[in-house]
Amino acid sequence: MINEIILLAGLAAAAWMDGRSRRIPNGLLLALFIARILLLICGFGSLIVSLAGMATLGGLLFSLYLFLHSGIGAGDVKLFAVIGFYLGAEAALMVLFLAMAGALVWGLIAQRRGGREQEEGVAIAPFAFLAEVILFLL
Repeated sequence: MINEIILLAGLAAAAWMDGRSRRIPNGLLLALFIARILLLICGFGSLIVSLAGMATLGGLLFSLYLFLHSGIGAGDVKLFAVIGFYLGAEAALMVLFLAMAGALVWGLIAQRRGGREQEEGVAIAPFAFLAEVILFLL
């Protein structure tokens, strides 16, 4: 439970910052990473599961970052690596799917309206936060 509360608080902060400035501060992501390491040291979770989640989501988003050249920023890669570090691969992939589906729908709506997102892209952290809330409530 403590893992989810810390992750949700961090994702809420990332969502707010990403929504406002289209940036996710490295300091926030580093703080979340260190908090997870401390939780692992205290016996909350498995290091192997955490590393597998971080490698899975971080690797997947990093490959998209390398090949797409736009749409996914380095902050998004680090954000989802941290989400994977907290949740493990299986749950983190569900968060990724829900976040991307939500961002896709939002982007399509914005494109039809001709909004700001059409020019700047969609901030993904708010959708990652909402996806984690959904997963937490299920």
